[in-house]
Amino acid sequence: MSGAQVAAVASSPPPSQGAVTNNGLPAVTKYGTHQPISLAEPTEVDSAVSERMMEELDDEYPNETVEGMTHRESVLRELERIVMEWMAETGTKSGMPEEEAKRCNVKILTLGSYRLGVVHPGSDIDTLCIGQPHISRDAFFTTLVEKLRQHESVNDCVPVPDAYTPVIKFKMKDVCIDLLFAKLVRPLEDGQNPEEAVKHEEVLQNMDEKSVRCMNGFRVADQILQLVPNLVAFRQTLRFVKFWAKRRGIYSNVLGFFGGITWALLVARVCQLYPNYAPSQLVSRFFRLYDQWNWSKPVMLCDIVDPASMPGMSAFKVWNPKSNVADRQHLMPVITPAFPAMNSTHNVTESTKRILLGEFRRGNEVVKNIEVAKAGWSEVHEPFPYFKQFRHFLWLEILAKTEEVYQRFNGWVGSKLRILTKQLEAISGMIIHPNPEQYDLRGSDADWPLGCGMFIAMAFDREQGAFAGQTIDLRPAVSQFADVIDQWSEKDLYAGQFVLRLKQIRGAQLPTYALAAEAQKQWSRHKRKAEWGPGDQPAEAAVGGLTKKARSISVTSLARDVSSIMSDHVADSLMA
Repeated sequence: MSGAQVAAVASSPPPSQGAVTNNGLPAVTKYGTHQPISLAEPTEVDSAVSERMMEELDDEYPNETVEGMTHRESVLRELERIVMEWMAETGTKSGMPEEEAKRCNVKILTLGSYRLGVVHPGSDIDTLCIGQPHISRDAFFTTLVEKLRQHESVNDCVPVPDAYTPVIKFKMKDVCIDLLFAKLVRPLEDGQNPEEAVKHEEVLQNMDEKSVRCMNGFRVADQILQLVPNLVAFRQTLRFVKFWAKRRGIYSNVLGFFGGITWALLVARVCQLYPNYAPSQLVSRFFRLYDQWNWSKPVMLCDIVDPASMPGMSAFKVWNPKSNVADRQHLMPVITPAFPAMNSTHNVTESTKRILLGEFRRGNEVVKNIEVAKAGWSEVHEPFPYFKQFRHFLWLEILAKTEEVYQRFNGWVGSKLRILTKQLEAISGMIIHPNPEQYDLRGSDADWPLGCGMFIAMAFDREQGAFAGQTIDLRPAVSQFADVIDQWSEKDLYAGQFVLRLKQIRGAQLPTYALAAEAQKQWSRHKRKAEWGPGDQPAEAAVGGLTKKARSISVTSLARDVSSIMSDHVADSLMA
């Protein structure tokens, strides 16, 4: 593939069926401003390989069952009924005539993976409540929360109004739901379909920033579905890629990897470039494309709309590296298709970029082996051997007394973890590898019923400036992070109900709950390998950046008690 092909990123709506060029020849349908790289159809062999790939995936990452989807649909209907009732009550209390309040349109829209059609047992449902102008965000996070908590089928209802994307989290009939809120500026006309109305940019005029962010969760998913040529192939490929990303430890927008929407955008772009390919071919091209990608160029599904050309839209910030210095600093830009265009990967750091590139490279190499019958598809998504790959770790435990406190404090800590990782990656001679998984404590701490453990691995590389006898000091990075965590606005409200523990440990000191979780991941792998014949086991592909380690480096950064620089809300368990 040429560099020009790899850099082909923009797209535009496809021409109508039957269109012709100026010379009278049939026009090639474009799912982008560039022509597809290939219009080849899959062979029977390609289709058979895809079927085998999906069969192996189904064994470990199955789709939701028909019964499960029926249950989810009933939950969404019940949720919409509750919200409609709440909106009518809110309108009546504000002085609106009862009949008019009942007529106000309301719609619960789905977004994220559920809207994209990639649903698995146990996965949550991202939803959006579209509120008429008389419904306030304050009412959404107070009176609606009260109504939900009173419902017999709802539990663990936690409002998080101060999040970057404000949300109510709860379980309804054992289905986890994230409910967002967007407030319309102008009321919908009688009979107007809310779902269709919000697809148009005009609905965003003069809308508040938080509502725009929430609304675009729906609009982006809808645009992706409109811009891919084959929904079945897209969904099957996305299922594979999501499972691979989760198993390899690179599925987390908050921690600086890629989140669900970014993986969907990357898969969608591959589908545009190879519109007729079978899923196995798309997976192969996915790894090849992004292993070779020039990341100074953004991945985009369509042209970016200039807000200056849209009346009433000039206030919206659109991703534009030519005029915005911050946008030029983005390391792996993947741009959302709905207006206003945003970079979905702004959290990526130098460390997570290195890890992502290594995983794209590894995936490409394994797929090459599959194509010559030297590996199986399950090898692509073998779990990353995190605790075997490294010897030094920074161990964090986020603990709380109640579900509400845990959700809120966990969200606060998670939103600030990039501060810690960026400080750590700036230390000369050391490279880090954050692990996005939050390990369940499995009842290991009787004093704290709710919590999770997280880890940041540390390694030392001569090419990064490490040398024998070097002493690595982590105290400045950890202390700064502790100071930021101590600024939590709700720490006094929940005093004594939460704690953050940090500790530098070696591999031999890893907690049992983390090792047990990793052992469960590896179980199926060992079972498969036991079934292979002699010589069938493909070697583990090496991930770059962890070679030439310096020896005899001591990590003494956490040698002294730092309670003097941390409040009581952050445990003083930082020690070597």
